[in-house]
Amino acid sequence: MNRIITFVLLLVILLPGEGFSQKREKKKKNKAEIAAQSTVDNSEVTNLFIDATKAKLSGDNAKAKSLFESCLQKNPAHSASMYELAQMYFDSGDYTSAARFAQQASEIEPGNKWYKLLLVEIYGKAGMKKELLETCENLVKQDPGNIDYLYELANAYLMNDDGNAAIKTYNKIEEIIGVTEEISVQKQQIYLIQKKPDLAATEIEKLIKEFPEEETHYLSVLAEMYMQAGKPDKAAEYYQEVLAKDPQNPYIHVTLSDYYRQKGDKKQSFDELKLGFANPALDIDTKIRILLTYFSADDVYTQNKADIFELAQILVKTHPDQPKAHSMYGDFLMDDKKYSEARDEYRKVLVTDSSRYAVWESLLNAEIQLADYNALGEESSRATELFPLLPVPYLFKGVSSLENKKYEDAVNSLNTGVKLVSGNNVLLGQFYTYLGDTYYRMKNYRLSDDNYENALKLDSENSNVLNNYAYYLSLRNEKLDKAETMSAKSIKLDPNNPANMDTYGWILYKLGRYDEAAEWVKKAVDATPSADADLLEHLGDIYFKKGDIDNALIQWQNAKKAGTGSEFLEKKINEKKLYE
Repeated sequence: MNRIITFVLLLVILLPGEGFSQKREKKKKNKAEIAAQSTVDNSEVTNLFIDATKAKLSGDNAKAKSLFESCLQKNPAHSASMYELAQMYFDSGDYTSAARFAQQASEIEPGNKWYKLLLVEIYGKAGMKKELLETCENLVKQDPGNIDYLYELANAYLMNDDGNAAIKTYNKIEEIIGVTEEISVQKQQIYLIQKKPDLAATEIEKLIKEFPEEETHYLSVLAEMYMQAGKPDKAAEYYQEVLAKDPQNPYIHVTLSDYYRQKGDKKQSFDELKLGFANPALDIDTKIRILLTYFSADDVYTQNKADIFELAQILVKTHPDQPKAHSMYGDFLMDDKKYSEARDEYRKVLVTDSSRYAVWESLLNAEIQLADYNALGEESSRATELFPLLPVPYLFKGVSSLENKKYEDAVNSLNTGVKLVSGNNVLLGQFYTYLGDTYYRMKNYRLSDDNYENALKLDSENSNVLNNYAYYLSLRNEKLDKAETMSAKSIKLDPNNPANMDTYGWILYKLGRYDEAAEWVKKAVDATPSADADLLEHLGDIYFKKGDIDNALIQWQNAKKAGTGSEFLEKKINEKKLYE
């Protein structure tokens, strides 16, 4: 081995033991060392230790452990090997073995601080409270002015539920380094646990005296402390003092709002919250977190909807250039079915920052609800340009083209989007459903049926797909038995849907079961809030087949009043005949 490298390694290896060869010569031999005395050449143990250290540094822990154990076999008093084994067992979570080796090393070299510090770590992790305290006390005796040791000792007292001793230790630290927030707050917490709020307050008052520039912050701490201690009136004194000294404090009104809420004064609580929201210095993220707290709890949201909307409006007014504010307000408007206003808010967001994909989805959903298919087409096209690898904008673009009777465009968009769907069967089913609808309009019935079948493979309980597929089969007079089965299933899944009732009635009509057909279409008419031309025309057709020409004519005339109806509706009325 190169002598220079060997010398460097020895320096590294001997460091944890602080020169164990020299210490071995100076300290008195204890029983363990006498029993461990052997004729083995020290250089042999040293070489083994070097090899073990190399193995450890290279990540071969199994080999390192074996070599360190070999060192102990040849010299059972080799504390450096014990230290290394203790460290390795500690790192692997075997605290029992780690403690055993670290204790042995510390017994052999009681003055070695590294061994004791490792013991502190091990005892702390293992929850060995008494052993931890004893070790920390020994460290402090060894070096009474060491701040780190005093902190460890205070922590050990806390683990042993001795708050008074911990406070005395913190006082010693304070004598050395002066008043600090860390120590004063720690003592405050101990006094609170001991139910001594006045002593706890004294610690915070010390901080006010020491750091006057932070006075309002510490006054707030005192107020919160008294709130937690169940002394709200005492807390209110400090809150008012904060308000008087710092009226623009961004958090004081939010804090006061919580205070009044706990006191049961809802009006004053909300008034304070409005003042907080109107303060530009209060960051928008805090305001949004408060709003989300309301929004996430259904009962709270329902009871306080008007107040929440007022806060959201204040948010937008106070932060007009913040996209988050408009996005949040837009979400509230969407939830309240105010789709046009929601759309305006989402558009404001996207003018400022078009990279917000979630807002694009919300905007496109608003357009669907408004049935503004021209705007939907323009905005979904823009979204596909910005996010070409995301499928949802292609779905909206396809729907827009379908509703605008641009069927080729619809098919192109939907087929592009369907290839981008991954791990989302609900979304995939929506693509197949719209493809089924589009291909039907194009009279490509084979591809229409294939896509409906694909949708049902993903979700056989999809009422909408079952209804549409069954209805289109009935219009073509194809597979009517299958259509009846699917339609009946859709009613079972969604019994209050008038479209499902109408489809089932129409299939029965196609099967020649006119009495049953009339019953189901009547149900559909009664379940529809406003007159529907298609339903009324269907009912007229059924009456005609039943031979009730007068009632048939009445329903056809009602259909004409309600809307457009089929291309034959006018002819049926004029000639009092059925045309299909």
